Amino acid sequence: MQTKTNITTFTLATCWVISLLFCCTGLGRADSAEKTDRGKIVAKVNGQPIGEDRLTLEVTRDLEKYNKFGMKKAAPELIKTLNKQALERIIDNEVLSQAISKYEMPDIEQKALQEFNDLKKHYDTQERFDGYLKSRQMTEQSMLASLQNKTMITTYMEKQGILHFDPPEEEVLAFYEHNKENFKKKERVNVQHILVQVKDDAKQPERDAALQKINDIKQKIQAGADFGALAEEYSDCLMSKQQGGQLGFIEKGFMPPEFDEIAFSSEQGTTSKVFQTGFGYHLLQVLAKEPSGYLPIDQARPFIKKFLEEKHIGKMRLEHIKELRKKADVEIYLN
Repeated sequence: MQTKTNITTFTLATCWVISLLFCCTGLGRADSAEKTDRGKIVAKVNGQPIGEDRLTLEVTRDLEKYNKFGMKKAAPELIKTLNKQALERIIDNEVLSQAISKYEMPDIEQKALQEFNDLKKHYDTQERFDGYLKSRQMTEQSMLASLQNKTMITTYMEKQGILHFDPPEEEVLAFYEHNKENFKKKERVNVQHILVQVKDDAKQPERDAALQKINDIKQKIQAGADFGALAEEYSDCLMSKQQGGQLGFIEKGFMPPEFDEIAFSSEQGTTSKVFQTGFGYHLLQVLAKEPSGYLPIDQARPFIKKFLEEKHIGKMRLEHIKELRKKADVEIYLN
């Protein structure tokens, strides 16, 4: 299913409230900046100073995103824009944090720790988890702190009645019709396969032995043996071996052309002939087929409802923080 950029962008923008950008209105300004042990003060929110170091860290993270696209040196105009945008985010975050601090949330640390442990379980080694943290420029301590902050925001928003919205059916149907091209789908097949690997430099006797092995496996299947069980026992495909050879639904182009040709021409439930790709010899079964066309509304509904819910909640969050900001005493010293 294709998804337009504007839909994806809005969904991502509403996922994390403190990253949203707002226009700066009605803010007081001072003529000169004060000093703090964290460096120059760039703003105050209800008397709470925001140090230059906090702004610098935020801008540095923004610049790193540009660097990934090949930008070696940022122009002064871009630096100035990023500073203003980052400060707006920090002020919004501070306004929200001060509002949250008025509520008692005794179980926040426990909830955040549970979420942290659940996240860690997704990685089978500490090394891989450390790699994930490094990719996000975080330590275990900063990740835990981030999860605590996220949990506090979620709890606070829930107390404000902002976390739940059930889109009406007519809005769901209207969205589906208006964005129907986004729900186009290609032909797909659900495949399980068995691979007997043949290395590129394999000699002819090795190739003959591999071909004999795959033919023997096919004979077992024809004699009534379970395809999935044989895949677990004999297949050299590490990606699917433990799942009984199941690759799930695939579209054309996901596998080599020789594989696609057999997969998309085979009848559902039948075992293919032995065929060869650059990986070796294969057998496959097609478990299910889905034709090309439009995703039915019943299948699209969960996505649409989720998107509309996030869109509505995002607007409510924006409005709530704008109201908090109007009531806050904000002074900006950044030129």
